[in-house]
Amino acid sequence: MTGTAAAAAAAAAAAALASCGAASAASDGVLSSGAGGLEKYAIAALFFIAGVGLPVGILKDAAGDVPLNAFTQSFVFVFPVALAAAAVPELVSSGWVDPRTGNGLFILAALPTTVGSGVAFTRSADGNFSAALLNSLASNLAGIFLTPALIHAYLGADSSVNAIDAASKLLLEAFVPVVLGMSTRLIPGVAERADGSLKEPTKRLSDVILIGIVAKAFLTAEQSEAGSLDLTFTAHLLSVLMAFMVVHKGAIFLAASSVPTFRRRDVVSALYMGSHKTLAFGLPLIATTFEGDPNLPAYLLPLVLYHPMQILVSSLLVPALRRYVDDEPRRPHPPAPAIHRTSGSRTPK
Repeated sequence: MTGTAAAAAAAAAAAALASCGAASAASDGVLSSGAGGLEKYAIAALFFIAGVGLPVGILKDAAGDVPLNAFTQSFVFVFPVALAAAAVPELVSSGWVDPRTGNGLFILAALPTTVGSGVAFTRSADGNFSAALLNSLASNLAGIFLTPALIHAYLGADSSVNAIDAASKLLLEAFVPVVLGMSTRLIPGVAERADGSLKEPTKRLSDVILIGIVAKAFLTAEQSEAGSLDLTFTAHLLSVLMAFMVVHKGAIFLAASSVPTFRRRDVVSALYMGSHKTLAFGLPLIATTFEGDPNLPAYLLPLVLYHPMQILVSSLLVPALRRYVDDEPRRPHPPAPAIHRTSGSRTPK
């Protein structure tokens, strides 16, 4: 399929999804991700495309760097979740954000890292590319189950999520398509085309499906209780998101640069992969987890706003981080082992 054809197909998919959302809103007043089954297929397609694009074969060496991988994953799931759990109740009680958007902030914090942009920025800044790929793959596979579990644990009685139903639904609609995509990549010639001629068309298709999911959610919100989402809080939300980004990235950089075994290219990889939050996996994960929940637009809003912010800030950091890697002091080579003469050797005169 050519890029033009893929773009046309993507536009048609987005229009169909949005129409589905409007029709569903008019009929029952709540967001139904299963309207006509179209959105479920679209979400499954997103996960399948993501699976096809994951280059598993080159990750074997990176898997051996356990300290770097554990460090990165802790800043994907542990640090931001703890930060949000502590900060969100205070922000809500102060009136800076409303409770539903506050829950959306926690959901954002619980998401895995990005599939593509973090890896691309790591490569542009001369960071540890293989480690970035590994942590992207690991966090997104783990996030299919870990993210809903964290959300359910935080929201508790306020959650509309049935943990067992959500896990089984995500298994079928997310994990299975990803595994199928990764398996399809093993077919001779598929990996080369996925990384070459089909990369841009599939990216366009994914992007417009994502736009369709967002459009459907917000079109439906206009006809439901979620339509009362107070957009005057948007400026407050943007300030919170920027503060979250600065604290998150700053903590990663300070912590990673203090680990003596990490090279600067490892620090760059941890900075990008630990601080990014995925839109490509996040939107379908949230839409699937909160299927039928009228608060879905409020849960999506922090992610939708955060994504362009993280792309802009990450791109601005590339030149400085590249210089940071280039200026790394050379590590001294270990001294050559001393040669011990045996008692029977003769010293030349």
